[in-house]
Amino acid sequence: MEKPKLFDEELQAAMQQLYDETAEAMRLATVSPDLDDLSAVFAAAFLKLGMATGLVEQRHPGFAKEVEVKRQRVIAALMKEQQEQQKQSGQKH
Repeated sequence: MEKPKLFDEELQAAMQQLYDETAEAMRLATVSPDLDDLSAVFAAAFLKLGMATGLVEQRHPGFAKEVEVKRQRVIAALMKEQQEQQKQSGQKH
């Protein structure tokens, strides 16, 4: 049984291009010779991710808000994990 597609062909092609461009930007970030280049590469990657989010948001209103909610959830989980690690480090000393 074929898996249903999340996007129509036009949006799928646009999303694939943005994914590829974002991946390329991040690949370039790994070989960036200085902070100025690195910041430009990060800016390009963030822009591409924002564009991809906008494309999905046009067809699925509320998507961008859901992304932000999940981003905040991940931040909270990472902060909690970091606090627990610091607490464990403090107990060992």
